[in-house]
Amino acid sequence: MILERTEEFKNSVDFQRPWTMAEYRKVREKKEESIGRKDEHTYNCPFLGAFEKKIGCMIHPTFSGDPLSQNYSFYGSSICQGYECRNMERKSSLFWENLLGEMELDSFTYSAIASDYKTLDLIEETFFQKGISIEVLFQSKKDLLKRLILRKINQNVAMMNTSFEIPMEEKSGSAIQRLTQRLNLISAPNLLNEINL
Repeated sequence: MILERTEEFKNSVDFQRPWTMAEYRKVREKKEESIGRKDEHTYNCPFLGAFEKKIGCMIHPTFSGDPLSQNYSFYGSSICQGYECRNMERKSSLFWENLLGEMELDSFTYSAIASDYKTLDLIEETFFQKGISIEVLFQSKKDLLKRLILRKINQNVAMMNTSFEIPMEEKSGSAIQRLTQRLNLISAPNLLNEINL
């Protein structure tokens, strides 16, 4: 469906003629209204499209050149731009983007990792508490980071989360303890030992 949306968007929307965005939305919503949803109260934005291996907003100002182009979505630009994407806003986002790009992940898996700020926070915090900077982490421990991401995938950790989730639980224990619990690293002693080196 994402690829179909993307193709239809490319063929019908012209950013120089903004009303084409509204027309595209109307047509797509009509086409998708009969599709069963996991949660009927959740809006599925028809402007969600594919960019090579990634999924994102096709009317984001980065693409449209118009800071208000997201007003053509159900949410509107104030909600879309007012929302702080934890992983996109992190200082290390380019490091993560490059690392994930090297892993040749499908778009679903990439999105599941990109929206799982909790795991990425724990990985960064674990190494920060060991005195390892972000730059050094991505230079000297790139293979370990990839194995931790693969562990997340293989353990099916937060693969159906959304980046809109708000943390409700209180942190307890060190970052390595919380990361060990989250990724079940007790059953991966080699990985745990490498983190602790």
